[in-house]
Amino acid sequence: MKVAIPSNMPGGLDAKIFPHFGRCDVFTVVEIKNGKIVGGSTIDNQGEHFGFDKTPAEILVSSGIDVVVAQGMGPKALELLGQSGIKTYSTSTKTVGEAVRELIKGKAKLATPEEACKESRSSTGPPPTAPMPPFGPGMGRGMGRGMGRRMGPYSHAPAYPPMAPPMPYPQQQMPKPSPPPTGRFKVGVASQGTGGLDDMVSPIFGRCPSFTIVEIEGKEIKNVKVVPNQFVSAPRGVGIAVVQMLASEGVKFILAGRFGPWASSTSSQFGIQMVMVPPGVRIRDAINQYLIGSR
Repeated sequence: MKVAIPSNMPGGLDAKIFPHFGRCDVFTVVEIKNGKIVGGSTIDNQGEHFGFDKTPAEILVSSGIDVVVAQGMGPKALELLGQSGIKTYSTSTKTVGEAVRELIKGKAKLATPEEACKESRSSTGPPPTAPMPPFGPGMGRGMGRGMGRRMGPYSHAPAYPPMAPPMPYPQQQMPKPSPPPTGRFKVGVASQGTGGLDDMVSPIFGRCPSFTIVEIEGKEIKNVKVVPNQFVSAPRGVGIAVVQMLASEGVKFILAGRFGPWASSTSSQFGIQMVMVPPGVRIRDAINQYLIGSR
C-alpha cells in the first residue's frame, strides 16, 4: 500500500503536513506492508497551482498511490481520487509519521464530501494587494507598532510576514537573464541538499533546505557560502521572508526551479532578478549557463 501525504520540504516522516492539499511543496509517499513501513519517497508537487498542467490529484493517480491522508482537500480532488479507487483520510496530526502511525493503527478517519466542501470555502477569499517593501525610508508608515518578532542575524526582517490569501502561481518560464553587472555581485541559489557548487538547484524556492550564496567577479567565482533556510518550516510568508534574507546578504540574482507570486513581487521591489532553472541542474552548471555564460 502506497500512502501519499502533502508535506513541507524536504518531505519524510518528520516533515510537517501541509494544511492545503493542492499547495504543498511535496507529497511524501510511504509504502506500508503488513502494518510496517517498508519504503518511502517524495513526489514534487508540479501541480496547476505552480503553473503546470496537471492537478495534484491527477499527479497522485498517475503515480500509483493507494491512499491519501491530508488535513484538508477540495471537493474536486476528493471526487477524482475516489473515482480512481484511491481512499482518502482526513487527519489532525501534525507530522507525516504521526499520520502514518494513525493509519496503521486503524484510527484514521475517512474524508467526507462535507469536510471537503468546508475546506474549499475556507480557502477562498478576495485577491490580495501586493505587499509594500519592508525597507526604505518612510515605507513602513508606522503600521507595525513594534509588534514584529525578530530572530537570528536578520533581526531587521520579520520572522513571519503578514499572511494574505493564496495567489495563483504564474506560468513558469525560463528566460535568460539580462547581462549581469560588470563588477562583483552575488547570486543566491536555492539548494536541494546541504549546499555547495556541486549540489543541485532546488525545484522550489521558499522552502528549499538551504541557499548557496556565490560571489562572482568577472567570470570567476570568488567565494561560496551556504546559508541554512531558517524559514523552511514557517507557517506563512515564506517567500517574502526568504527574499528579505537574501537581500540582506547583498544578493542581486536568485536561481531556483520556480518562484511563488509573493517572492516574485518582493524580489522586484529589492531589484533582485529571478532566474528559473530546469530540474536536475548542478549549481555550478546553472551559474555558468545562466549568468557567467550570458555575458
